[in-house]
Amino acid sequence: MPPIKTILFLLVFAVACGGALWRPMIGIIGYVALYHFSPGGQWWGQSIAHWGIRYYYLIAVFTGIGIIFHYGRLRYGKKVLAGHEWLLLAMVGIMWLSLLVGLPRHELSLFDPPEIKITKIFIFLMFLTHVVTTGRDMKIFFWAIIVGSIFIGYQAYTANPHMFTTGRLNGIGGPDFREANFLAAYLVACLPIIAVQFIMSGRIGKAVCLVAGVLTVNTIVLTRSRGALVGLAAGAIVALLAAPKRYRKIIIVGLIVAAIGGYALTDPGYWERAETITVKEGERGGSIEGRIDMWKASVEMLSDRPFGVGAGNFMSAIGDYAGGHKVRDSHSTFVRCYGELGVQGIVVYLLLVLGAMRILWRVNKESKNLPKPDRDALGWSSYGIGVGLIVFTACGLTMTTLYVEGPWWFLAMPVCLARALENAKSGNAKRPGIASHSKGENP
Repeated sequence: MPPIKTILFLLVFAVACGGALWRPMIGIIGYVALYHFSPGGQWWGQSIAHWGIRYYYLIAVFTGIGIIFHYGRLRYGKKVLAGHEWLLLAMVGIMWLSLLVGLPRHELSLFDPPEIKITKIFIFLMFLTHVVTTGRDMKIFFWAIIVGSIFIGYQAYTANPHMFTTGRLNGIGGPDFREANFLAAYLVACLPIIAVQFIMSGRIGKAVCLVAGVLTVNTIVLTRSRGALVGLAAGAIVALLAAPKRYRKIIIVGLIVAAIGGYALTDPGYWERAETITVKEGERGGSIEGRIDMWKASVEMLSDRPFGVGAGNFMSAIGDYAGGHKVRDSHSTFVRCYGELGVQGIVVYLLLVLGAMRILWRVNKESKNLPKPDRDALGWSSYGIGVGLIVFTACGLTMTTLYVEGPWWFLAMPVCLARALENAKSGNAKRPGIASHSKGENP
């Protein structure tokens, strides 16, 4: 008989799948929960691993069916796809097109084909942007992320010594977080979400956010990620510059407290690794020098193949341009993007980032004219998502997050807010979820 925890998980999972048929938002929450941990990676999940259950697929299928059942009641606007969503779809198309214009797929790339993964991500993003269309829905989605960060933070706090490779925490959370840098980048981007939810919540909510913040900062420190430190610095600067004037002092105090708390959790090894970000060229470690050489070689690769070497082929192709770096990752989202997807790929990716920021700016500006509940929900949500997006963009300078799902959530969430804004303007946001039969204007 499976352990009690296994039975409890299966019951909750079954409820989430069934609930998605009644209200698709439940399916969204279930998907987010699964993203933060893998049942197969838990000791209690081993007893049912041989069943071969595809949890992600199942929750997505039930959510999709629920959306079909309630399609006429969704408040996504007059157009099925907003302009920003067309850009997301274009990115998927470019990845598939790269199979034709790029190099033949190398055997090393067959473990997790990027075009397959990005297609799956796109499907969830469409669920997200068509279901989460009110300020209240956005808050619920934030809470799902926060609870997930608490789970990961608890795993990190109780991690066994064997999970620390060269002093860095690895192997906790969902499949996307098996590598320390990816986990750190995601958690740094979660910090502004936790912060804005702290501001918007009552006492109990603030207590939960405080716990989430402490555990998240502790986990980030344990990863010893240099890229995350770059993201933290960029996020802190943007958080100060974009903060509402009346809350700027509170945010400054919060950043100082977080910095002091984070510093108290560090050790000499953390700062020895962090110092390699800014040391002089002749004093850099082999890892940093190697990345710079590889980035220079990637420019030659782009010149040689302007349409890219094909999704998933960077590691197998870079050795032809930098002989000492065969089978090595780019350690940069932007380098990986233009290297594999060519000029068209990097252009669309940059348009997605800039377009997301433009939408957030518009939502923040126009939400100031709404009544208080919607004004606060949309204003603070746009602020938190914007800072998180900057974090991911900064982290992407020194780590490859192109095929990691979390950053794509932050690129899609602005569409949720744009639709929530239009629904609030038209008076269709009176009830949460998909309760209204009328549709708001498309962003």
